[in-house]
Amino acid sequence: MNRIGIAPLACWILLPLVIGLSLLLSLCLGAASLSPEQVFAALTGTGSEHGQRVVWDLRLPRALLAAVVGLHFALSGFILQALSRNPLADPGILGISAGASLAAVLLVVAGAMLPAGASLYLQGEQLLAWLPLGALAGGVLAAAGVYRLSGAGRLTPLRLILTGVVCAAVLNALMTGGLALWGQAHTETLVAWLAGSLHGREWHYIWVILPWTLLGLTGAALIVKPLGVLRLNDEQVLSLGVNLGRWRLLVLLVATLLAASAVAVAGPIGFVGLVVPHMARWLVPGALLHQLGISALLGALLVLVADLAGRTLVVPFELPVGVLCALIGVPAFLYLLKQQP
Repeated sequence: MNRIGIAPLACWILLPLVIGLSLLLSLCLGAASLSPEQVFAALTGTGSEHGQRVVWDLRLPRALLAAVVGLHFALSGFILQALSRNPLADPGILGISAGASLAAVLLVVAGAMLPAGASLYLQGEQLLAWLPLGALAGGVLAAAGVYRLSGAGRLTPLRLILTGVVCAAVLNALMTGGLALWGQAHTETLVAWLAGSLHGREWHYIWVILPWTLLGLTGAALIVKPLGVLRLNDEQVLSLGVNLGRWRLLVLLVATLLAASAVAVAGPIGFVGLVVPHMARWLVPGALLHQLGISALLGALLVLVADLAGRTLVVPFELPVGVLCALIGVPAFLYLLKQQP
């Protein structure tokens, strides 16, 4: 117990249990409810064909993707808040979400302009299958542009934030203009994705994001110590002999890959990267490594619960997970702000 406090230990034990319970509820509840026995039978291959299809093809990949996406956004938000020394920073601060959204719109527009554009649109699933790669590229390019405009190796946290806000505004304006100029039918193709939705997500999306999850977790583990140093002011960091520009670039790259890959498969889901790091710091004060891990678990739990609520509150209709995360995140963030000294 001398190496891990009571609060971190309790979180590491309780949060996985709560996530497991939420995952079970996600498999049981929906337009067609299943009992835990039916879910277990479906998972083991002894249930009915309908039950196996509902569990394996619809609910399980969606629930797992929700947890992974939440993990990505939460880790990215925690890293960006530490890097910028700004408790209000989140992945949107770098224009990652806006860049990914603009790339998705441009992908649809470009596809429709091809000779086979009409048939490409009619094959909606094939079109959506290309959105993750396009959105990921857009998010990475947007973050690279912000980094370059911020002064690259000479950037400061304040300059990074201001440049990110301006670039995000420009990219959002371009994306909105593209939607306004596009036909109504094509706009409907993107509206659910832009709202932050996990509807219809299958195993394909898990395989798309999984390599970035492994890469992001590896990168997060490697930057824990430098991240603790980067939270100090620049004079203190330089006095320790740390290459400030190089480590800022590496930390920014890890946060960008985590956020851009999440936006690519689920759309721009807000407030996860903003609220969850505050909750982690409140639960586990002082311990950076534990805060980072608890942030990942809390992010997975938040998006998983939000997606479950979106599927069950207004059956047979469905609320996008981005809307539920905002409804959950705003009150939580206001409460956390009130608790700050």
